[in-house]
Amino acid sequence: MAETARYDALLAAGELDQARREAEAALKRDASDLAARVALARLAAFDGNEAQAESWLLGLSAEEPGVQLVRAALLTRRGDAAGALALYRKVAKAQPQRAEAWFGQGYLLAEAGDNAAAQSALERAVKLAPDAGIHHFHLGRVLFAQEKLKDGFHHLQESLRLNPRHGPSYLVLAVALQAGGELEAAEELLTTGLKVLPDDPYLLNGLCNVLLARGNLPGAVKAAETLARVEPDSPAAQGNLARLRLAQGRLPEALELCRKLASRGQATAQSRMVEGMALEATEPVDIPAALSAWREAVKLSPDDWAPANNLGNLLMRIPEDELPGAGQQALEVLEEAHRRAPERPEPRLNLAVVHARLGEKDRAKALARELLALPRLAPEWREQAERLIQALA
Repeated sequence: MAETARYDALLAAGELDQARREAEAALKRDASDLAARVALARLAAFDGNEAQAESWLLGLSAEEPGVQLVRAALLTRRGDAAGALALYRKVAKAQPQRAEAWFGQGYLLAEAGDNAAAQSALERAVKLAPDAGIHHFHLGRVLFAQEKLKDGFHHLQESLRLNPRHGPSYLVLAVALQAGGELEAAEELLTTGLKVLPDDPYLLNGLCNVLLARGNLPGAVKAAETLARVEPDSPAAQGNLARLRLAQGRLPEALELCRKLASRGQATAQSRMVEGMALEATEPVDIPAALSAWREAVKLSPDDWAPANNLGNLLMRIPEDELPGAGQQALEVLEEAHRRAPERPEPRLNLAVVHARLGEKDRAKALARELLALPRLAPEWREQAERLIQALA
């Protein structure tokens, strides 16, 4: 039992290499060492090597709690949450002192959205293994999900104290700080994380977002450039840099990045939107290319209202003699934008404008009045809607 507890502690602390070395050494001394075989099976499961994990379990009793923990981990990887949860509960009932059994339950319950039950299970795991940073991390996330911010911060900070190289702890804590308006603290935390984990892509992306929120465009660009260098094949990283090149007004570079993604078959909704905006801002405007970019963005992001709204705006600006049917096309895409986000004022107002231009004044006025009836409508949208109604009268 002491050996099992030792392996549990090493695995929970993230000391995978140390656990592997000790288990392999134990097997050299005794090839039938149960705790060592189970530990190596768990390590294989962590690595995603299911066949290797199963091979370590050959000949071991299916009722052995350690074996059941490995099987639960494998079921989790395969997406069988119900089967995994049943095994974790079985182990917890047989050996309630096994922190891993409570942690597994908490993780799966959190994934299922049952945060209250997840909190209860994870608190048991933390109590049984208070030095396991990963337990504190997941408990902190569950507490945040329930808006128990003070306790959530405590456990995430404890996670970092126990494991300063755990990138997700920095990221989740920074997101929480950012949501609370503590942008300077979020920046400081992510900068600290990057000193411990240089060039971590998630921390770089988080830092870029925080710096943008603080209005520090040069700093955000520097983070985005580093991220693009670290992940040259990542469409998200390259698209993010293209977005910031657009913000800098470096249109040719933004377009080059977008076109490179397209040539590799990696265009994203974001990169197509950046391409569309850059093309519209470049004189003379390449209307066909801009329309094509926006249409691709609409396809690549089937739930986002913004690409359809922007495509509609561009079509409204094109004279009918240059593109016959431009007004009707604008109407169709703006209806789609409004369908995607009926609560947003922009598509509704643009839809009213295009109806007015097509001579459908009653429909235009009705849409404008619907807009005015929205609760908490911003003054700018109220003013534009009222002006449209007056013009139509």
